[in-house]
Amino acid sequence: MNEIIINKLIKMEKYISELEKFKPDTFKEYQNDQLKRYAIERLIQLIIDLALDINNMLIKKSDRYPAQDYYSSFLELIDLEILSKEFAKDIAPSTGIRNRLVHEYEEVDDKVVYQNLDKLIKYYLSYIKHINENI
Repeated sequence: MNEIIINKLIKMEKYISELEKFKPDTFKEYQNDQLKRYAIERLIQLIIDLALDINNMLIKKSDRYPAQDYYSSFLELIDLEILSKEFAKDIAPSTGIRNRLVHEYEEVDDKVVYQNLDKLIKYYLSYIKHINENI
């Protein structure tokens, strides 16, 4: 199972690197380039989906019941001593952005996506480090 997790982390790192390359300097540039927006949205979804897969694999590996939802899959990693409480509570809300992108619960707010890019990149690079240290 660790090999599968490591492969997912490698993919995540690749997607984060691509996200950093695609990230425009200004919101106006982001807003005016539809293709770039779609690419960024898809990369965000892929990154978060990989984390959710990893979370559930780690939970299952510990003989626990699956998390109730995506958000709580991050919180479950606190009890497993994989993520700190503070970090888990910081990164867990990113599942809301993922849900909006995937399910289009409401129209995607370009400004929210753009404003959260740096935070998402930082959080998921940290996530990779935390998982690597604890598997």
